[in-house]
Amino acid sequence: MQITEVNELLEKVSKGEMTAKDAEKVLGTERDEELGEIFKEEPAEEQLSSFAVILCLLVLQVMYDSLFVMGILEGWDQQFLSFVFGMALLILGIMLDVYRRSFLPDILEVKGKRFKVISKLDR
Repeated sequence: MQITEVNELLEKVSKGEMTAKDAEKVLGTERDEELGEIFKEEPAEEQLSSFAVILCLLVLQVMYDSLFVMGILEGWDQQFLSFVFGMALLILGIMLDVYRRSFLPDILEVKGKRFKVISKLDR
């Protein structure tokens, strides 16, 4: 459908010659309101083992953070400090991943392909 035809449809709708529903059917967008609708949402089961893993990783995180701060104050080598900082970030990432997998709900959203209007100039 060319852009001029779309403009004609919009003019017909604005004049009242055509309803918005009919214009949606002509354009092929009559189901757009259903896109993005949550189809299935399951709450995650809170597991004690995951909580224990997160607590252990939190203790490691505090240890690496205190090592980093102590290393800065004592003037340690930059290579060792970068290793400690990297380990702290890695543990933080693992903690967030365990939390995401164990405690956040699984949500399935309905996605669909939309018909696109390509103007004659873009071809």
